Amino acid sequence: MRACIVSDHEATTTQVREVLLREGLDCPVADLFSLDLAPDRLAQGHPELIIVILAPDPERALGVVSQLHLLTPAPMLAVGPTHDSRLVLRTLRAGAADYADDSDLEDELRTVLGRLRTELPAQAEPARTIAVLAPSGGSGSSTLSVNVATVLAKDHKSVLLLDLKLQSGDLAALLDLKPTHTLAELCQNAARMDRIMLERSLVRHGSGVHLLAPPRSLADVGLVTADGVRQALNLARGLFPYVVIDLDHSFGPEQLQALRLADVVLVVLRLDFTCLRNTQRTLDYLEQLGIGRDRIRVVVNRYGQAKEVPAAKAEEALGTKIFHYVPEDAKTVNRANNNGVPIVLESPWAKVSRSLSKLAQSVNGRHG
Repeated sequence: MRACIVSDHEATTTQVREVLLREGLDCPVADLFSLDLAPDRLAQGHPELIIVILAPDPERALGVVSQLHLLTPAPMLAVGPTHDSRLVLRTLRAGAADYADDSDLEDELRTVLGRLRTELPAQAEPARTIAVLAPSGGSGSSTLSVNVATVLAKDHKSVLLLDLKLQSGDLAALLDLKPTHTLAELCQNAARMDRIMLERSLVRHGSGVHLLAPPRSLADVGLVTADGVRQALNLARGLFPYVVIDLDHSFGPEQLQALRLADVVLVVLRLDFTCLRNTQRTLDYLEQLGIGRDRIRVVVNRYGQAKEVPAAKAEEALGTKIFHYVPEDAKTVNRANNNGVPIVLESPWAKVSRSLSKLAQSVNGRHG
C-alpha cells in the first residue's frame, strides 16, 4: 500500500514514516508533503492512504483534510491529540476515515492501520483520464472526443465526458443532449462540491456517456475556475472508469489543470502546413509544462485529403511518430454530427467508425 504523509511537523512525520515502513507500507520521501503543497500534489497522484498530522496547527490541518476529502477517494488517517474530543469529531466530519492519538503513536498507528486494512472497502482504480487537444481549429477533436468516449462507455458501462471548450463547446449538440446544469454552476459551488453535486450536474446519454457541459453563455465563462475543474475531475475519477476531456488550445489555468491530470493526451491535427506548425509549438509547450512525450499520442484526423502533407514529412517536422490515423469521410461524419448521434453508433461498419473504435481501444489502459 502506498502511503503519503501531509504534515508541517517534522518530528512527528519522521516517527509516522518509520512506523509505516516497519508495517510494510510504501512511503518514499517524495510522498511527504507540507500542508500548503498537499492539495496540488495529491490531486495529480493516486495515493492509497493519506496520513494528515494535525500538529502544530490543527485548525489549518482541518482545512486541508476537507480539501483532500473532495480531491481524492483515498482514505485519510488523522494523527493528533485525543484529549479534545471535539477536535476528534470535527476531524472525522471533515473527511478523515480514522484518528490516531499522537501521544502513543506506534501502538495507535498499528491498531488503526489494521482497522483500515480490514474494514475499509478496497479503493477502485482511479479513472483513466484522456485529454483531447487540437492545436488548430477544424481538426475534429470534439467529434473524436465524443466517439472515443462512446466506445469506452460501450465496453465499460459509463464514462465522464467533460467539455472544456468553454466558449464554443458543442459536445451536447453532437450527442443531442440538453443539459440542465453546467460546469460554471459547479465551480460557483466549489467550496461545497461533493460527489452528489457532481452527479446532479451531469446529463446522461443512452450510450453510457455522462456529459459535464460548458457554460451556457459567454458571460458565465469567467465562473469556471482551475480549482473547480480540479475538484470536479478528481471526484469524477472516483466515480467513473474513464474521463475524456475535450480541451481548447488557450492553455488557460483550467485547461492546464486537466492536462496535468491526464494519463494520455491525444494531440489531434490535420496534415496541412498551418496545423503542423501549431502542433509543433504545442508539443514544445507541453514539454515545458512537464508533460512528457510518453503521455502524448499524435493523432491525424481527416487523413487522406487531397494535397495534404505526406505523413513521413509530418513526422520529420514534428520529431515524433504519428500514433493513429482517422480517415476522411465527410459524408458519414457530417450526417452523424448533424443528427446528434456518435458516428460509431450511427455507422458502426464505416471505415471511420472502425478507426475511431481502434483508437479508443489503443488508449484503453485497462483490461475487460
